[in-house]
Amino acid sequence: MSEKIKNVTAAVLCGGKSSRMGFDKAFLKDNEQYLLVQTVQKLQTLFTQVVLISNTKTKFSDQKEFCGIPVLEDLFSEKGPIGGISTALKQAQTEYVFIMACDMPLPDVNLIGKMYRGLNLEQVFVCSYRKKPEPLFAFYHKSCLPVFEKHIEKGELRPRSTFSFLKVGIYELNDEEKKSIVNLNTPKDIQKWNQTNNKQ
Repeated sequence: MSEKIKNVTAAVLCGGKSSRMGFDKAFLKDNEQYLLVQTVQKLQTLFTQVVLISNTKTKFSDQKEFCGIPVLEDLFSEKGPIGGISTALKQAQTEYVFIMACDMPLPDVNLIGKMYRGLNLEQVFVCSYRKKPEPLFAFYHKSCLPVFEKHIEKGELRPRSTFSFLKVGIYELNDEEKKSIVNLNTPKDIQKWNQTNNKQ
């Protein structure tokens, strides 16, 4: 895609507790570089607006690598990914937001561009692998926000629980495209990812 996408804000969710990893996944590194910074740089080739959604802005303030990357503080504290998505929808100036998680090391901008071109008035356009939707690699329209807020009020915090109340489109991933939704939750996941990518 030659021209950047202007009517979508890309938002990377960085507010999780990372309890299984043992340290904050926002600071995962690859060859001494933060994976999150690499992800932002990839997204910036596609989107004019890229932001981080975090439980606290201050965790990035001492890291010079993150200087210049906008950070939005989560407006729905302790509400998990649905709170992060809602924060992005509430604060974005664009019609849609593209959401992904900070622990996905291999986002394919060509795939994201293909998904964007497949958007056709859906409120949610989510990728799926073997019929299992991945709500943290998806486009969400501003009109999703009231539904999300209602679910947060009721304590229903799984983004997928909102899908039956929204117009949802599905992009079914092939085996190659599945790499984009690989996420790193544990030290074992990192080890496996390094081996798969021939890194020592």
